[in-house]
Amino acid sequence: MVDERELLLVNAALDGDRAAFGELVDRLKRPVYNLCMSHLRNEADAMDLVQDTFVKVFTRMDMFRRDSNFRAWVYRIAANGCIDRIRRRRTRRAEELDDRVSAEDLAEGDLPAIGSFGRASPLQEHARGQLGDRLEKALALLPETHRQCVLLCDVQGYSYQEIADELGIPRGTVMSRIFYARKRLQVELADYREEATRA
Repeated sequence: MVDERELLLVNAALDGDRAAFGELVDRLKRPVYNLCMSHLRNEADAMDLVQDTFVKVFTRMDMFRRDSNFRAWVYRIAANGCIDRIRRRRTRRAEELDDRVSAEDLAEGDLPAIGSFGRASPLQEHARGQLGDRLEKALALLPETHRQCVLLCDVQGYSYQEIADELGIPRGTVMSRIFYARKRLQVELADYREEATRA
């Protein structure tokens, strides 16, 4: 559904109206923050990336086509920033992973939604840390378009239609990208599943 007010603000911002751009930031900062949190799982990093995203949006406004989906464009900038930041990480805190992630979940292609964290033994934390590293590497192998869709669906909990609306692509394309992304993750994590089964 087209938001007429948002379209007016986008056009005004493209014409150099800074107040209109400020209102766009107010409208989009919460969903962009949620997107960043779903990728980074760290409040400070997510807030930094929200700021970086809107700086990039502001400096690249001349690159935006008026007939495009503005929200989808902003979300792509944010998601790309998240992916770049994740790639730069050398280690990952074990507690940043959902306790409910298991080899069976990954084998079925169903990544869990964000959940609460509980205390775990050092062995469990080590295992989750290994899984986190493997999952991060597997996600990095996916095409950017597939990675965005699977993260929005399986981590942030968006429906296929919501993803289609946000990214400005057909629902069938979303379904296809998620299907192939999950299949690729299954292949990349197959040996981890075998190790976990033997343990």
